[in-house]
Amino acid sequence: MIRTDFASLELSATSGWTEILRQINLVLFALLPMLLLFSRGGADAAATIIGLSFLAVVIARRQWSLAAHPLLASLLVIWLLLNLLVSPLAIEPADSFSRSVVWLRFALLFAATTCWLIQSRRDLKLVVAIWGGALAVSIIDGLVQVITGTSLSGNPLYNTTRLTGPLDRPNIGMYVARVGFPLLAATPLLLDPRRHSLRIAAVAIAAAIGFIFILLTGERSAALLSVAALGIGGLGAILIFPRYRLQVLITLFLAVTAGGIIAAMSERIWYRVVQFSAVLKHFSDSHYAELFGIGLDIWRSYPVFGAGMKNFQASCWAISAPVVTDGCPAHPHNVYIEWMAETGTVGLIAYLVFVALVLATARPLLRGGPVARVTGLLIAGCFVILLFPLVPTQSQFSNWPALVFWTSLALTMAVVRLALKERS
Repeated sequence: MIRTDFASLELSATSGWTEILRQINLVLFALLPMLLLFSRGGADAAATIIGLSFLAVVIARRQWSLAAHPLLASLLVIWLLLNLLVSPLAIEPADSFSRSVVWLRFALLFAATTCWLIQSRRDLKLVVAIWGGALAVSIIDGLVQVITGTSLSGNPLYNTTRLTGPLDRPNIGMYVARVGFPLLAATPLLLDPRRHSLRIAAVAIAAAIGFIFILLTGERSAALLSVAALGIGGLGAILIFPRYRLQVLITLFLAVTAGGIIAAMSERIWYRVVQFSAVLKHFSDSHYAELFGIGLDIWRSYPVFGAGMKNFQASCWAISAPVVTDGCPAHPHNVYIEWMAETGTVGLIAYLVFVALVLATARPLLRGGPVARVTGLLIAGCFVILLFPLVPTQSQFSNWPALVFWTSLALTMAVVRLALKERS
């Protein structure tokens, strides 16, 4: 039976060096999105420091019981599987170990954020404020790129069709979605509608600007996932809060209308829409179908433990090179196929267990009071952005996209735990 005591999974604050260390690492976590924009090495270092600091406090206080919770235990099991079974049997074990060993930092970052760093609304407010600043910087920089063709940070449009903002690659839309949705999910815990109506209106306006910006980036996966998250949240709101059905339907209508206007007025976005339609119409002949097929071919060749982490490209050349039309990529552009190809059935099942535990942990919010239920609906949107399987995605094993994913998921689940704690 799955335990549901996530609300009590807390490495409590104490006086002395452990509390000072927590405050320092809380600031580091708050700065992660800004570091991901301007210093990838700094972001990786910050995540590592957070994980090691958490581990030091657990050891000092002998809080081994934290590892017994299914959610954290599943991450530990994944890491052990990667290092004891997947990497030793990989095509190139050294390459696989170079990723599987340090994968622990993602698990520790997740554990540290959810049960140590964010323990109160005050902690959450600090993170939301600084994350909001990073989000504003990325959107403003990207909007300048829309208008002038070059961002304030000096980056041109990618292939004249996709925005980059302050990044050197066209991933700013997914970045904004993965940073922005957890901030929305935190709003019900921080703002009371009876006392903060103006602030809630400001958040709604900021969310609308963020949504429009994601559509303007030209990133199809980010746009589709954002629309899907809005749709799932809207449908849930209609079912849970039927008295607000009209307001929800108007919001969804305005979102669809905004997307249509943007596509009609922007030749660049319309070109991306036409490309997407062509991919859907002839998906079996598309580049994505080829990538997914390569991943499945690798899994069929190494079905139990996979080809090994960071071995996708090498195994592609060995297995699928004769039929590949555009060279062998570093990953299959789908998270679940990546787990399947590089870690096999064993790794994929372990990851799916973790995903199921994440969803089960947040589910009680939908049965709580109004604040809990609104939070739960927004959390559902976060899960669509982070966990939806049927879209092309970035790698979940390479440093930058993996760190964006785990940072976003960590804050999402920290919001879940705080909401469950207050609900109790």
